Amino acid sequence: MNSRSLRRFILSVLLLAAINPLRSEQPPLHSHREFKIGVLASLTGSGNSLGQDTVAALQIATDQLDAEAKANQGGYRFHLFVRDTQQDPVKALAAIKDLDKRGVQIIVGPQTSAEVAMIKPFADAHNILVISQGSTASSLAIAGDNIFRFCPNDKREAAAIVALMQHDGIHAIVPLWRNDAGNNGLHDSVKAAFENIGGTVTSGFQYQPTTTDFSAATASVASQIQSLVTAGADPNSIAIYLAAFDEAVGVFHSAAANFTLSSARWYGSDGVALSAALTGDASASAFAASAYYPNPTFGLDDALQNLWQPVANAIEARTGITPDAFALSAYDALFVVERALRVTGNLKDFSSFKSAFVDAANAYSGVTGSTALDTAGDRLSADFDFWAVRQVNGTFSWVRIGTYTNGTITLF
Repeated sequence: MNSRSLRRFILSVLLLAAINPLRSEQPPLHSHREFKIGVLASLTGSGNSLGQDTVAALQIATDQLDAEAKANQGGYRFHLFVRDTQQDPVKALAAIKDLDKRGVQIIVGPQTSAEVAMIKPFADAHNILVISQGSTASSLAIAGDNIFRFCPNDKREAAAIVALMQHDGIHAIVPLWRNDAGNNGLHDSVKAAFENIGGTVTSGFQYQPTTTDFSAATASVASQIQSLVTAGADPNSIAIYLAAFDEAVGVFHSAAANFTLSSARWYGSDGVALSAALTGDASASAFAASAYYPNPTFGLDDALQNLWQPVANAIEARTGITPDAFALSAYDALFVVERALRVTGNLKDFSSFKSAFVDAANAYSGVTGSTALDTAGDRLSADFDFWAVRQVNGTFSWVRIGTYTNGTITLF
C-alpha cells in the first residue's frame, strides 16, 4: 500500500472515531522521532473560525502521521502546543516566547499579518520556523527570513477582487478597512490594482482594531459615495471595498440604517470569507446578502476534491465550521514538515532543516495542491474562490458564487 493509499485508509478510520476536544499538552518528549509543534491560533474572539479549524486540521494531520509511523515502524510523531492569541500581536509574541522556553522550534500560525510582523524578529533571532496559514501582507514577503506562508499574498488577492469588480462594471470604490498589517496591505494592493485599470479610489476610511462604534466610519463612506454621485458618477458603478475581520458584523449593523450604504454594492476580503460570526448574526447576514458582498479567499481545486473533501468533513465534524483552504493549508504544512525531517532527522542544524523544508514544500502536492513557494517563502499558487452570504432554505449561509482561476472570472 503506497503512502497516499495508506493515508486515505487512516483518514477513513479517523472519521469513524469519536470526536475529541482539544488535547492537553503531552509530557516532555523523549524519542528522537517526536517533535513539538507550536500552534498560534485565534480560538476565542475575532477570527476564531479559522483558528478552530486550523487546530482541528493539525490534530487530524498529527493523528494520521502518528498512525503512519506506527504502521511503517518509523516516521515522525508530533505533539501540538496550542496557544490562543485572539488575533492580538502582543499575545502572539508572549506565546512564541513561552513556546521557545519549551523547546518548540516549529510553529504553525499565527493567522494575521499583524501577529506575524510582531513575532518575526523573535523567530528570526531564535531559529524558530514559522508557517503562517493566513498572513497575506506583501510587506512581509522577505527572502531569507524564518517566516513561510502557505497562502498567496495580498497582491494576488487584489488581482482577483479587482478582476471581479471590473467584470461587474464598477468604476469607483470607497475603501473601508481595519488598521493592521494584513488589511492595510489589502487596501494598498487593491487601490494600486484598481487604479491600474483606470478606476477611481477615494480616500476611504481606516478604523482602529479596537473600534466598536462604526457610525463615524459608515457616515464617512456614505458621504464619499454622495460626493462621487454629485460629481457625475453612475451610482451603479460605485462600490464599497471592506477589508476586515469578524467586526464586519458591527460595520453592517451601522450601515443598515443608511440608505446610501444599503443601496451600494459591497466587496470583501479573505478575513471575512466563511466567517461563522457573520452568518451567526441574523441582521448582519441579511445586510450582507442584500449587498452582494463577495469575499475572495484562497481557493481549493475542484479536481482535488476527492483529497480535500474527506479532510474538510473531518474538520467540520470537530468544529461545526466549514473549513477553507487556509485551514487546509495548515494540514498540508505538517506533512511538509514531516518530509523535511526525513531528510535532516532532527532540528539540531536549523539551517539544514530550513533548507530541507523549502525543498519539501516545493516538491509536495497535498490536499490544497502544490505547496511550492516563491523566493520570499510565500505560496506560488494564486487561484481564488468567491464566497457570499445567501439565504438558503430560510437560513443565511456562505455560498461559493464564483472562481478566479488563471486570471479568469467564472460566476455560478
